[in-house]
Amino acid sequence: MQSLEFDDLRVEIFAPHAPFFAPAPNILPVASFATPMTQSVQPATSFATSTPLLSSAPIIYLHALDFCADSVGEIYELVSRQSGADFVLAAIYLNETQWGDKLSPWSAKSPFKGVHDFAGGGAAHLEKFTDELIPRIERHVFGARKPAWRACAGYSLAGLFSAYAAFASDKFQKIACVSASFWFGGFDAFVAAYSPQRGLAHVYASLGEAEMNPKNPRGALCGETTQNFIAKCRSAGAKAEFEQNPGGHMQDEIVRISKALLKLVNS
Repeated sequence: MQSLEFDDLRVEIFAPHAPFFAPAPNILPVASFATPMTQSVQPATSFATSTPLLSSAPIIYLHALDFCADSVGEIYELVSRQSGADFVLAAIYLNETQWGDKLSPWSAKSPFKGVHDFAGGGAAHLEKFTDELIPRIERHVFGARKPAWRACAGYSLAGLFSAYAAFASDKFQKIACVSASFWFGGFDAFVAAYSPQRGLAHVYASLGEAEMNPKNPRGALCGETTQNFIAKCRSAGAKAEFEQNPGGHMQDEIVRISKALLKLVNS
């Protein structure tokens, strides 16, 4: 595993051949993938130039809150062990402010008490992510070669961003949206009006059963939008699957994300 800094973001790269990577910096105890919390993060080590470690393998980009680094490493180990496959996981860590700004596709009111409204920096972040950060990471990992395939994955608001990327970018062949914030204002209309990119091969989405509560307007919208998203991805030629998990939003994040990434790696 190696860390890099890109503007105001910290990235960790997990790959099969760990000896090629520098020691990990100190990281904070795990909290939750979905609940922002104020913490300070240790500075990342510099991104050193070295021999590319893989000639060809898939790469998954996962956006996560910056205090979840321990959990990301656990997820990588779980998926690697269960799949038996070589793949690269690039974790992009965001702080609390970045979480609501960079992952929201447009500005929207927050439906939650005490949570700031969403700034809508998702389109700008997606452009910088795909045009600048991805090429930098992949030059280091693969040299002049290309990954076998590229995926964008995330939990909660990061899951929404991954779904948005399926429509707004042609850089990803696979998408994973885990307990995604499909209640986000206007996203139902966005899914209805637009189509995903034709290059999609596999899309996986999951929700906790309590997140789809039809008696709760936000839950009803979340469930309906997820199903419409899956249908749109199928119509674009992708293998698109939906899975319902027990429990609510703040439950079993590591298990749910690991299950999603395993689906992508094994497909």
